[in-house]
Amino acid sequence: QLSDTMSSGKILTWKKKEGDQVNRGDILAEVETDKANLEIESFFNGTLLKILTPANSSAKVGEIIAVIGAAGESVAAGPASVASAPSMPTPSPVAAPKAPAPVAAPAPVAPLSVVSASDRVKASPLAKRVAEQLQVNLSSVQGSGPNGRIVRKDVEAAAGGTSAAPAYHPTPTPSYQPAPTPALTAVEPAQAGAGTYTSLSKMRETIARRMQETVTQSPHFFTTTTVAMDDATKLRELLKARPEFKGISVNHLVIKAAAYALAREPRVNAAMRDGMLFQPHDINIGIITAIDDGLLIPVIRTTDKLSLADIVFESRAAVERARAGRPSPTDLVGGTFSISNMGMYNIESFTALINPGQGAVLAVSSIREEPVVRNGSIVIGKQMRVTLSVDHRIIDGIMAGTWLKHFTEALENPAILLLP
Repeated sequence: QLSDTMSSGKILTWKKKEGDQVNRGDILAEVETDKANLEIESFFNGTLLKILTPANSSAKVGEIIAVIGAAGESVAAGPASVASAPSMPTPSPVAAPKAPAPVAAPAPVAPLSVVSASDRVKASPLAKRVAEQLQVNLSSVQGSGPNGRIVRKDVEAAAGGTSAAPAYHPTPTPSYQPAPTPALTAVEPAQAGAGTYTSLSKMRETIARRMQETVTQSPHFFTTTTVAMDDATKLRELLKARPEFKGISVNHLVIKAAAYALAREPRVNAAMRDGMLFQPHDINIGIITAIDDGLLIPVIRTTDKLSLADIVFESRAAVERARAGRPSPTDLVGGTFSISNMGMYNIESFTALINPGQGAVLAVSSIREEPVVRNGSIVIGKQMRVTLSVDHRIIDGIMAGTWLKHFTEALENPAILLLP
């Protein structure tokens, strides 16, 4: 299960074939989920003995898709789904029958023409699909996305310029087929409302469905406060020169402060599930992360038990894996609270919608220099507005206010953020 909403996945390509040696961390296959095309890694060292779910086939969460073991081990025929087994089990040795019946190997799958199995190119799933359509070799494309990642516009430019490349339009869903638009003559004015229709991507369909779900099922209540960030920004400047805090950002301070507040007001860490109040044992904070095709929410587990240096390392690694399309099996599941930070876009204030299955989300805006009154004098201070959205069925205003009090305390007295 690669996300909280995933119930099945489609194997797009196998990067290894039966008989190949694999090591822990090797990429085994590319899987299409409800949110994105993601790569799955091997959790074992050994030989890929059997592929049970060939390319272009789907499997439900919990089904066995392949077997890894020692070279020469036999694989017993059995059901493809074992409820208690991991998705990539190591088999016990099974005695080979005296006269084994021949087993047909899965039909070979032609590799994508744009990327070979060994060619680890950083590209968004949409960029890969457009590259395949336009017959562009991704290894020769210079990426302009985060960390050099190849995005759609890079592929179109490599194909001869965005103006010359054919537009990528996924096939419309069977339930809706727009009527063909008649060609306009030189003297005929365009009709009002003219435009094109494009089917939603799987990720955008999931986002649309879950946002509709949260709006209709969770009565949102919003509470906003302003945090003085003068001392927190000074702390960041001091820490970013130290190797253990490499890449530290304001968002890492926000994550640590949120974990501090959730530990002191755990009722904000709760959620409504199956008509009952669910109180998680752990504090697992999700970082809402924008990617080319939508959003992913990598989760930092047991955040309240991590030091600030650990939060910097874990969150940077999780976000990088998500943007590269290689989240670990636990990256996108188990979140109990989420943070949406738009500070890099000079946003003064905004509200966020609660991720279904959780009870609250924090919207973080930009740090802005504003006149403030301190000790009877007007000075320029660094101010940051945050808005906490809560599910009013289970979280009341006093709970939200108490949480924001602790959150503000941690950021305005940043020595707290250095506590274990």
